[in-house]
Order: sequence, then C-alpha cells, then structure tokens
Amino acid sequence: MLKELRSEYADRLRDAKGDRRAWLSAAVCVLLLILIVYSLYVRVKMYTLGLSLWNDEALLVEFIVNRSFGEMLLLPQTTPRTEPFFFLMTVKSLSLLFGTSEAILRIYSFASLILMLVFQGLLLRRVFHVSMVFTLFSVAVSSTLFYYMQHSAELKPYMGDAAFVLIVLFGYYSYRKGSFGQGLRGALLLALLFSVCMLFSSPSAFAAGAVFIVEFFLRCYRKDKPAILVTVIGGAVFLAAFALNYLLWLRPIATSEAMLGYWDGYQFNIFLYGREALQYNISLIRDLLEPVWGSIWIVLPCAVIGFIVSLARRNIYTLTVGVFFILLLAASALEKYPMISRLWLFLYVIMIIYAFVFIDAIRISIKEGKAAKAVQTFVPLILAVALLAPNMSFPAYGRGEEWTLAAGNQANPIIAYLEENIREGEMLYAYFTTDTINTVLRYKIGYDNFRIGNVSSDNVIFGEEEFDDDIELIVNTGGSYIFFYHSYYPLSNDWYKDYMVKRLQERGYLEQILNVYHTYLYWFTDDPAKIRTKAAFNMTDLSTDSGILSGSALIENTGRAILAPEKPGDFMTEHGERDPDRYGRLYVVLTRADAPPSSAFVDGGIILGEFMTPVLPGETADIVFRQDGLEPGEYRIELVSYGQYLFSELGTDPVYITITG
Repeated sequence: MLKELRSEYADRLRDAKGDRRAWLSAAVCVLLLILIVYSLYVRVKMYTLGLSLWNDEALLVEFIVNRSFGEMLLLPQTTPRTEPFFFLMTVKSLSLLFGTSEAILRIYSFASLILMLVFQGLLLRRVFHVSMVFTLFSVAVSSTLFYYMQHSAELKPYMGDAAFVLIVLFGYYSYRKGSFGQGLRGALLLALLFSVCMLFSSPSAFAAGAVFIVEFFLRCYRKDKPAILVTVIGGAVFLAAFALNYLLWLRPIATSEAMLGYWDGYQFNIFLYGREALQYNISLIRDLLEPVWGSIWIVLPCAVIGFIVSLARRNIYTLTVGVFFILLLAASALEKYPMISRLWLFLYVIMIIYAFVFIDAIRISIKEGKAAKAVQTFVPLILAVALLAPNMSFPAYGRGEEWTLAAGNQANPIIAYLEENIREGEMLYAYFTTDTINTVLRYKIGYDNFRIGNVSSDNVIFGEEEFDDDIELIVNTGGSYIFFYHSYYPLSNDWYKDYMVKRLQERGYLEQILNVYHTYLYWFTDDPAKIRTKAAFNMTDLSTDSGILSGSALIENTGRAILAPEKPGDFMTEHGERDPDRYGRLYVVLTRADAPPSSAFVDGGIILGEFMTPVLPGETADIVFRQDGLEPGEYRIELVSYGQYLFSELGTDPVYITITG
C-alpha cells in the first residue's frame, strides 16, 4: 500500500501544476497522513504512561505468565479462556523475549491495529476502487475512533479480530486475482491462510466460511464442475481445521453453563415477528452501535447506502461481507457468538469502509458543469470531515485523562503508593472481587509473593469470599490498608464492597487514602492514635453582631487521608437496600460552648456548611456561611467528620466566638 501511495502522490504532484483541485487533493492527503501517524504516536504515548491492567487483562496475564507453551496447550481444559490459540502463543513469545511489562503484553493489539489500517486501505483501493483521498479519510476515521483507541492498547484479541477479518477478505481478493496460483493449489493455500487467521481470530472463521459459500455458489451458477470440486476440497480442508479448533480448543468453555449464562441476553432473536422480539433485537443492535454513536446518523446511512451501491456494482466481495454477517447472526441465534461490541470490533471498520464507498460514489457520479464540480468536490469532503470530527479529542488518550481510563481498575498508582509508604507492622488487605482475588496486585508484586514495600515479613492478605471472616481478620490487625480494585459499582455490580465499608466503619475508623478514578485505597484502624487524618482549621471575615454569624471557614489538609472523600456509592444494607449514610462527610458545625461535643450533631448543633468536594493531602478548601437568628452567648465552631470524630479530638482546636444581640 505504501508503494502505491508514493506512486499516486507523485502522480498528483505532476498533475497539480495547473490544477488547483489536484493541489487541494494532494494537500488533504498529506494532512490525513499526518493525522494517521499522529494517532499512532498517541498510542505510543499511552504505552509510556504505564496504565494499569484491568481485571480481565490481569487474569489473562496470569494464565500466560505462569504456564509453559506445553501447559498452554491444555488451557481450555484447565481454565475458562476462549482466546485464540495463536494469539496466546504470540503474547507468550513476546513476554519471553522482551519481558512482561504492560506495554509488551499489549503490543499485539497495537500491531493488529496497524495491520487493520493497512488492509483497510488495500481493500478500499483495490477491491472498491476508492480514490486515495477518501481511502486516507477512511483510514483516519478508523485510526482515531475512540473505541479503537481503547482496544488497541489492551491485552485482548479483539483488535486482532478486526485485522484478520479484513485479511480474510483481502486474501479472497488475492486468490481471485491468481496470487495463490491456479486450481487446487490456490484453493489449498487459501484454506491454509484462512486456518491461520482463524487461529488468531475466531470471527475470521465466519468470514472464511462466507468466502467458500459465495465461491461455491458462484461456481455452481457458472456450471464450472472442475472449479466446483476445487472449491469443495478447499472448503473441506478449512472446515476440518475449524472442527479441530472447535473440538480441541473452544468447545470446553464455549459450551459450559457458566459461559452460556454469562452471555445470556446477547443472542440475536431469529424469529423477527412479534413486537417483543423486534424490540429485543433493536436493543441489541443499538448497544452494538454504541461505539460509533457520536456519528451514527452519518456513518450508518452512508454505510448502508455504500453497501447497496457496491452490491449494485456486482461486487462479489460485498456479497461475501453480506453472507459473513448472515452467518454471524445465525451463530448468535444459536448461542454461539454473542452480539456485544467488543466481540464485533470488526463491524466498525467495515461500516467505515462502506461509508467511504458511498462518499466516493458521490464524487464520481456528477461530471459536468461548474456547479456539478463544486458538488462533486465539497459534498463528499463535508461528509468525510463529519465522520472524522466526533473523535478529534483522541489525544486525551495519550495524556491518560480520566475519561479514557477503565473506571475502578487504576491500580498502578495505588500499588506505587503502597510500595513507598507502607511500614513495618502495617498490613494490606486486597479485596476479593468478581469471583477472583486481586489479580493486578499479584501481577505487580509476583504471584507467589505476599509482601509489598520495604518490609521484613509478609504483609499482604488476599481476601476470600467469606467477607465477614475477612472483616474480623482486618480488625484484628489493628491497622491495615484496604485495596478495592475492580469493584466500582456500575462496572462490576459489586455491592459487597459497600457492605465491607459499612461494617468496618462500625468497628473503627475507615479513612480514604487514595481515589484513582474510582479505584480506592482505605486505611482502617480501631486505635485513635493511628488515624491518618489531620487538618488545620481557621475562620476569616467573621461577623457576630445582631444574632447573625457570617464568614468563611478555611481548612488545610495536613494529614495523609482525603478529607470529604468521594463516596464509592450509596452504601447498601445486607438486604440489598439503599442506605444513604452521611458517614465521613465533612461539616462545619456551630454549638453552644458548653454543649457536649458530638460527631452526630446532637444537642442543638447547627450545620454552617459542608465541604462538598474531596480535599487531597496538602490542598486547601473553604466555604462561605451565614446563620441568622442566633441567641446571644458563647459558641464553638467545630470541624466534624460525621459519625467518626470531631477534629478537636485529633488536635485541631475549635474556634470560640461570642454572638452579640
């Protein structure tokens, strides 16, 4: 493709001497190439950030790192994995050659993204004959798509699925052009290529099946008996490879009750009659299109029309794509291939391809007159830019901005903090989540290790599913960090974390030390001397005349815990009911000077204000307050952590004032 690009660009420069449209086209090509290269650079920046593995990645790393090549051959029989065989072997090989850093483990997906972009360009140019400008527009849309940004930096086979489906389609094109040779030799080489693709990517098997089905019926239509026999033999060879892969690798887990239960509700309903069935399928398709929802009203119509235009041109490869999706829907209806976005990552690049098949068709459909030339130039260009625009904030991925991360799975900063700050005698409890122990912590400290930080003895407790037993274990330590990973409620639907938080608050003091995008580190102790919270408390602009109190309350976080921490979600009772507890919220409270202190605001306490946003160690915050109708007398202004303590108990003096009449 690069050779073709250089050749065409040289031709454009030669043609551009007296043609402003040619100059414009050449300039747009350069800008699009820069954008594509920049999108790859952003991905490299993502790798340098050292972003945490999320739970599924960490589980997969454990399976790969702790097994030899021979042991991995038995992987489906011993562990619940359905990743393709060659994908696992490739990642294993990379880890042996270059180590097991997050970047090395994820580089397969980056390489797959590059492969996908190359074959996307080849298909558009050679199969669909799209102009170079709109080919590069199409590749640029794919390279900047948020969903591809996310999955091209993840230890999963999904990015490879998108690449190898396109390789299958281009392999079919090459076969029909005679690149594999003639007759039986070509069909066998095609079957071999498809078998290799299938071992890298399960959905590419459906694309390969579509190729042989289309080729068979095409040969039958032409009544070419020798070619029919050759196609049948090639198809039979691939079918045998597919059967062996399924029986020896996929079947043990794909047919398990656990896996079927996990994917229940993601199967296409083939019985389209009836309102409920139709609504069900529409909801599935709507969820499937979520990654391109920012431009759905452009990309979907353009893709559908582009597909129809290509069919009208009798493009055999578009017919193959249609059969491919029919096979996928049939497999989904049979509960063999769930309809969910990450498993259909190839869908979006195919939509983008056909969208630009349509846009390029607009370009070549109008040929005469100045007005026609203007339409021919600017309408396709406007559509192309409209498809590109929704993902133009993609550089945020290279900066690691919060919205680009996996919520509740940002373990690396917390682990780094613990390695630096944990002391002798302090323990770390790693929360048991989603039927797994804390996978990313085990990856970072070593799978047979129970020690973190510069300490002389084991200090890590890996939680078990008996949460009440774990709570007793934590309480008995006298002082322990609590690490909640992959337990963010909307993500994991895990209410046991809130149950643990609630129970520990009842047994002592629970302070939030870190919150890295909903990934939490707490400190628990039942000894007031070990509390990490400290604050300086001052009042400014105080006015106490005529029964009116006004002013500002200023706090500085001088401790090691977060003041006014973000709650991990409304606490839940053991019965699964919402319990909107105010525990730990930070208030400024006014009481009579002679009233007994209380962290629950009894005995006539008046709330002057609440610090609504978290105050990190070293930061300051203030609130402005006004309270009318106070009786003359002596009062005390106190900083209170609701349900836990008054800050005067931690050494922060209250402010005493006199209200005048």
